[in-house]
Amino acid sequence: MVKIALLSAWHVHTGWFVKGLQDSGEGKICVVWDDDEARGRAMAEKLGVPFEADLDAALKWDVDAVMVECATTKHTEVILKAAAAKKHIFCDKALALSSAEVDQIRQAVEANGVKFMLSLESKIIGCYNYATQMVKSGKLGRITAVYFRRAHMAALTDMLPDYWFDTAQTGGGVTLDLGCHGFYMLPQLCGRPKTVTCRMQQLYDTGADESSTTIVEFENGCIGTAHTSFVSYKMDNLLEIIGTEGILVISGEPDSGNFTVLLQCANVPGYAQKQPVPLSEIPDSDPLPIVQFARMVQSDARSVPGYDLDVAATLTRLIECAYESARTGKTVQF
Repeated sequence: MVKIALLSAWHVHTGWFVKGLQDSGEGKICVVWDDDEARGRAMAEKLGVPFEADLDAALKWDVDAVMVECATTKHTEVILKAAAAKKHIFCDKALALSSAEVDQIRQAVEANGVKFMLSLESKIIGCYNYATQMVKSGKLGRITAVYFRRAHMAALTDMLPDYWFDTAQTGGGVTLDLGCHGFYMLPQLCGRPKTVTCRMQQLYDTGADESSTTIVEFENGCIGTAHTSFVSYKMDNLLEIIGTEGILVISGEPDSGNFTVLLQCANVPGYAQKQPVPLSEIPDSDPLPIVQFARMVQSDARSVPGYDLDVAATLTRLIECAYESARTGKTVQF
């Protein structure tokens, strides 16, 4: 069992990830640190573990790894200290706000011989893995366009804490937060990005971008579109893949199992016309990233493919490009 220090309860995913870790039996939280003492003590009390007010002191605990759930703007500072303390690192997305910071983190991780994993929750979802398999198998032909939408109503309701709209902590608005999912799913399906064009809107004066659409041109000619929003009517997701020999559409809420998969494909018998794919043909979702991380730490593996520093670097660079494009009104080279 992996012993882990929880570094902050700032992120809204923290409770979900901790519960998943505990339920798996693969790891346990031994100590909590948080720069917000009240928040940290509350989480420590909930978990029945000590609270440590000093980060350096927390990193001296007898733990194998850290779970970085602090404000995104503090990731680099906290991760560099964790790496220097020889602790394996699990980090919530996004890893950092700039490619220069990612390079710093990569150097520290490699120099100290620690393992690293970035949490990318959409990658574990069974229907998205089905979509990836269909693309990789070539059954959809050459992929020419992919559209990914992930949206909810955070700017219209109180579903997120107020600080989620404080860019001094988040580093950006919906494009950086919820938009991450499209920014790591598109390269998984389309390949290496080439150019990025983004437009953003702030409609309800939250202090950050609340809605955006990003068009990514890929080196292989595919065009990817990532739309994200905090001003949607309800939680909403859509993945549409267009290929020369097939079309795949996934809509609904895959996280909760309420979704549909539609396929029209020349290479799959019975799907000459678009129709639903039976859910029995959709693979189960993979374990939560934090559970995969705990297993990786206990193994000889150095990383988990698809969740490593290269993927983290691509994600951060796409975020950089999107905000630069929105600010300048220009297309940005990846």
